[in-house]
Amino acid sequence: MIFDLHNDLPTAKLSATERIRLLTGTVETVVYAFWTSELAEPLKFIADGMRELGGTIPFAIEDLWFVNESNIDAVCSLRPVYCSLTHNGRNSLAGGALENGRLTSLGKFVVRKLNDAGIAVDVAHLGKESFNEVAALAERLIDSHTGLNCVCNHPRNLSDEQAQIILERGGIVGLTAVADFLGGNEADDYAGTINSFVQKFGIDGACIGTDFNGTQPLNELTNYNDFENIANKLLSFGYTENDISKIFYDNANNYFKYRRQ
Repeated sequence: MIFDLHNDLPTAKLSATERIRLLTGTVETVVYAFWTSELAEPLKFIADGMRELGGTIPFAIEDLWFVNESNIDAVCSLRPVYCSLTHNGRNSLAGGALENGRLTSLGKFVVRKLNDAGIAVDVAHLGKESFNEVAALAERLIDSHTGLNCVCNHPRNLSDEQAQIILERGGIVGLTAVADFLGGNEADDYAGTINSFVQKFGIDGACIGTDFNGTQPLNELTNYNDFENIANKLLSFGYTENDISKIFYDNANNYFKYRRQ
């Protein structure tokens, strides 16, 4: 089983038929992310998309650029499992990974509202200044899809210090299958990043955050069936089946159990 923290299917450039085929074709637990940066009416799109998803599948909102004091309660009422404040640029809430800036007063208000609603704050796409301020304020902190700067230096990747902060706060890190963040385009590069995370930070916070349907897939990792390739590579590194289960499913599932209580 896979628990994928980040799949961009709801806003992928696919036909409705293809989207539904992919939705109904997986038995994995998937958090489907609504990437709002290019949407004219995000709240309406998300509401319509939730009906398409069936209303019970976990989903997230990527980039709360459209949120203000008058509509944040409506956002929280949709019950996303997590929200990120930005995409890569700066907006009215925070600075992005490619355009740094501080958490604004509106951003602080939104984070507190997410806290009150029990919604995790996703630090993916945040710049360094905003990361530190969000980490100090958010009650539930995750990074849904990222790489590691110790493996491949990239503005979207986590530094060792940032990864440690997330873990110390009880958060989880979704390691993503994006070539630019891995320094290579092969499934082995992805397995290597997972291994690097575990060797440096331990196994308990390591999770999967593929970014499927939001980026070009890696060679030999185009769908969830291909995770057999990653499992076999981790086995060759000396991981046990129980270790792999923790990374692939258990860590994320345990983190979000509170949503079902």
